[in-house]
Amino acid sequence: MVDSTHHVHFDQTVINDGLHDNSIIYQVAPDGTSLTVHLGFLQINHRYRIELSVPAQTVKDAGFAVDGNSAFVVQDVAVPNVNCRLIDFPSSTADVKGAEHFTVTVEFFAHKEKLLKEHLHLCGKEQSNRRLELILIARVLGKGKGTPMLRNGIHCIGVEKTDEESEMSDWQGFGKEK
Repeated sequence: MVDSTHHVHFDQTVINDGLHDNSIIYQVAPDGTSLTVHLGFLQINHRYRIELSVPAQTVKDAGFAVDGNSAFVVQDVAVPNVNCRLIDFPSSTADVKGAEHFTVTVEFFAHKEKLLKEHLHLCGKEQSNRRLELILIARVLGKGKGTPMLRNGIHCIGVEKTDEESEMSDWQGFGKEK
């Protein structure tokens, strides 16, 4: 329904019908070595803190022995991912023993419009030969295309100005000729 101020409002019965869940969607690869995370709509040039609830079974299927690692870290690669980085993963096995989900915190920067796909390769601190790939997918709205409703666990932590938005310029304007 559209009101006179041109804002869209949805009936609460439609929002809370059980079919329109606002959760992050997870898909585990058949081989269990990767987890695709669907973040929904984000906004360009916005930085987000994302709290993921990674199924413990996925970590086990990837070959991680929870008891065999003191921490999980991002695997060293030649070109590090500057748009997506691991902030926190359970640091001790005491925090995760018997847990059904691992709470993983990631910082994500929506640096381009349309479909954005970022990869994070996690490995155990002591078992660096085992790896779990997190594939984060988002649809990024461009400037002036609207403000998305963020899914549960996604929080905007900042907006970065681009060169186009910067107030700084070396142009002095039109001067008077003498």
